[in-house]
Amino acid sequence: MAEHSADEPATPASAMPSPLPGADPGLFRWFFFGVFAFLLYQLGLILSLFSDAIIWAGSLALVFFPLHKFVRARLRRGESVTAGVSTIAVLLLVLVPLLFIGWIVIKQSALLYPTVRGWVNQFRATEGISLESYLPQFLVEYWQRFNSLIESNELLSRFDLNAYLLDYADVASANIAEFGAAAATNILIGSVNLLLILLLMFFCFRDGEKFLQWVLDVVPMPAQHTKAIGMRIYDTVSAVIRGALATASVQGVLAMIGYLIADVPLAIFFGVLTGFAAMVPVVGAGLIWAPIGIFVFTQHHGWGIFVLLWGFFLVSLVDNFLKPILIGTGARMPILLIFCGIIGGVNVYGFTGLMIGPILIACLLAFITIYRDYYYSPSQQVATGE
Repeated sequence: MAEHSADEPATPASAMPSPLPGADPGLFRWFFFGVFAFLLYQLGLILSLFSDAIIWAGSLALVFFPLHKFVRARLRRGESVTAGVSTIAVLLLVLVPLLFIGWIVIKQSALLYPTVRGWVNQFRATEGISLESYLPQFLVEYWQRFNSLIESNELLSRFDLNAYLLDYADVASANIAEFGAAAATNILIGSVNLLLILLLMFFCFRDGEKFLQWVLDVVPMPAQHTKAIGMRIYDTVSAVIRGALATASVQGVLAMIGYLIADVPLAIFFGVLTGFAAMVPVVGAGLIWAPIGIFVFTQHHGWGIFVLLWGFFLVSLVDNFLKPILIGTGARMPILLIFCGIIGGVNVYGFTGLMIGPILIACLLAFITIYRDYYYSPSQQVATGE
């Protein structure tokens, strides 16, 4: 085979032989990437059915990967055995307590509908809520002025708070009545999703590092860039999951303590619901403790005020300082961006958007950092006269 001399010019890319003999290089390139994009699109459609389970399994695997490394270092067995032990460990540490709490919730849910109906009936018997007789004397005058202002406004004067609360209570009672009928279906679907998450988490523990390295090698970017993006995603996922779960757990426990002090029926059940509601953006735990406080107020005004104050100053305000500390510090991101990412992600992708939104923002910040550090340098432009 003939060799090129040292001073012979290199063959231009356009003159290089095509991948297929006789084929046009440009046509082949368009054909290849067109088919490649089509196959990726079809793969996305196939995996869309399992997208939530894949995202949560991958996120849990990232969060508990230090545990997997610990098990692997101590066990010194094959990857399959180590991954199985790590999956069982996550099941015992996280999912079993959640299942136990779920069992208590399901057990108490049978009493939920009659309890709420009793509150509604007592609310009707008291003919609504009259706050004026329970306000301190120095606030009564301001309350009367406020009512006069409302009555002078034609639009606001038509609003009947008691009728609104009764309508809301009727709707809530109807939804709660359907809760028991849908519980069996939800439990079945939840069990299938749980098994799928455990199976996917096993493969993430076993093959996750190899797959991640393969993805990083395939990405057409310098190694330091892909590593920076990967670390940013890992920090964000870990911080969001740990921060959201820890904050919601603290809020649920605080709410349950308040319900127990006020002798609220089904205190454990409502405490668990408050913890889950705490992960809902904007409304948060107030979605549960506020209606409970109002209905308790119809039975015992002092305890009702206690539940409302406890919920506002302890349960909900915990979210304002605990979550920024847990998430913002771990993710190395401004809490405002995380907050917007969570709300926007939930709005677009549903509950799984709790993870997708912050991840997308983290990737965007990583790309901006790469652009600033490697592709945009004003000092270099000034030095070179550009």
